Amino acid sequence: MDARWMNQTPTEKLFPVAPVVATRRAPRRKVSGVTCEVVSHYWDEAVEHAVHDLSPFGAFVDTPFPLHPGAELVLCFSPPAGDPLTVFAEVKRAVTGRRKSDRGRLGMAVEFTDITYDEMVMVHRSLRNAPLLSA
Repeated sequence: MDARWMNQTPTEKLFPVAPVVATRRAPRRKVSGVTCEVVSHYWDEAVEHAVHDLSPFGAFVDTPFPLHPGAELVLCFSPPAGDPLTVFAEVKRAVTGRRKSDRGRLGMAVEFTDITYDEMVMVHRSLRNAPLLSA
């Protein structure tokens, strides 16, 4: 058995992180036609949004009204060729268009906080043919 794998979790085996570039645990994949329902205590009911990119660890949700970093929410979505998922998530970055550094789409980058290993594998497999999102 290869000794470098002995101290790694199953997640690290499936999604190895290069030591030089440790900013992402898995590449983001561009998706189209994927929508999600977002549930938050800031809204009275679930609100449907489009998902721009997806990975087994998070997503970028297109919305003109992104929530603030740290906001907790529930996402209900179906990855391409995958089963429906309901996961808790936390907003990591909001792109509001108000700052000079805000470029590209308005929305919020969310990190899944309670996704199981089996769900991560299912998302990973469902994204195999999706194009990589350029940095």
